[in-house]
Amino acid sequence: MVGPGAAGRGPAQEAVAAALERAAAVAHLNAFITLDAEGAGAEAARHDRRGDGARRWCLAVKDNIHVASLPNTAGTPGLAGFVPATDAPVVAALRAAGAIVLGKTNMHELALGVTSGNPTFGAVGNGADPALFAGGSSGGTAAAVASGVVDAGLGTDTGGSVGIPAALNGIYGLRPSAGRYPSAGVTPLSVTRDTPGPMARTLNRLAALDAFVTGRTGTAPPPDRALRLGLPRHVFTEDLEAPVLAAWEAAVDRIARARTILVPVDTGHLVEYDARAGMHLVLGEFAVALDRYLAGHRVGRSSAEVVDAAADPGVAELLRTAALPAGPAYAGPAALRGAVAERRAMQAAYAELFAVNGVDAILSPTVPVCARPLHRHEEWFPLNGREVPTFPTLIRNTSPSATAGLPSVTVPLPVDGSPPVGLQLVGPRGGDLELLAVAARVDALLRRGDGGGRGGGVPVSSRR
Repeated sequence: MVGPGAAGRGPAQEAVAAALERAAAVAHLNAFITLDAEGAGAEAARHDRRGDGARRWCLAVKDNIHVASLPNTAGTPGLAGFVPATDAPVVAALRAAGAIVLGKTNMHELALGVTSGNPTFGAVGNGADPALFAGGSSGGTAAAVASGVVDAGLGTDTGGSVGIPAALNGIYGLRPSAGRYPSAGVTPLSVTRDTPGPMARTLNRLAALDAFVTGRTGTAPPPDRALRLGLPRHVFTEDLEAPVLAAWEAAVDRIARARTILVPVDTGHLVEYDARAGMHLVLGEFAVALDRYLAGHRVGRSSAEVVDAAADPGVAELLRTAALPAGPAYAGPAALRGAVAERRAMQAAYAELFAVNGVDAILSPTVPVCARPLHRHEEWFPLNGREVPTFPTLIRNTSPSATAGLPSVTVPLPVDGSPPVGLQLVGPRGGDLELLAVAARVDALLRRGDGGGRGGGVPVSSRR
């Protein structure tokens, strides 16, 4: 047992005190909506009294995942008064594994956006550079992890909301296969596409979080077997911003010089499937899912009332016109059935790609651009000499596999003088453990001889 620290504090109290001190130092990032200093400190004290404080660590939780007795705003005014009585199962699993929840993190309103520029709770600054946006929708969690406030964090992912901010903040993120993590106690956007997902500064910690939630661990592919990695011919590797292109090409070159087989694969049809299915699933499922959630938790509001109170004009307009049954652009059940059918065909296409090409994972940049300046570029930004729409550009590489329910891991790439850049690895559905093992081998190749690179992370035990 570790002895008491300053002022008689035990190890758990020391960990919480250090996290709160760091949170105060980076308060300008606006990473938290609710910082539970009193609750976290009391929980730490209880564990220290029991003698298990040394195994405790600090966790940040996105504000659409339930934590008992803390507000669950989902980043929107209409849910600001909702306080769940119990933890979401995914939070309960991590608490059982030693987590102390430090607070609830800021996010893009209702998880429907990619910058975390929240008009109610403020824009989230990037953990690597506070002058840049953090990405979204799980931007607050990514910033809290990247800036060293917490050991790990939970976000949610519908079309890239874990991978995008992980990449833009230079940390590791996992979107698990659909259904791998329990979704109870999570404010829904699309029941088909939503999943909780962890973030961490090291890949070992990310894999540990997955094991804590699922109770399953995996083994790495035999080191004498060459990895086979799919290299997209279309879309995912096109129209990249210069720093992303440089980091991507350097990564591919380093991987190719190792005992790895790069297999060109066709991916354009996957993007086409996503265009026909992805957003239609969200818009078709939102109202029914949110109404069921609100009624089940006795929030006392309807989905229409929550949307009417939304502060982000873009979020409110999209949902009011296309996701609520009374909206003029609402497509109805027939469109949702069509999107579900397209998703099934998309899953079959992904399965065929993996089977025919025999690849362990598909590689691509996670996001085709680096983070942009805070408080700007919410709707459009410049890319390679022209203005492009922010939302579809940032989700371009993450949305297809998310729509299909496949697992993906984001690994930070070594960069030289640019903001962080992420590498995405997508695996077959249900192959999460194998994908994490493949990511570990790829990450080791990328870090070899470069001193760890940006985002390489440090062991949690020596994080401060």
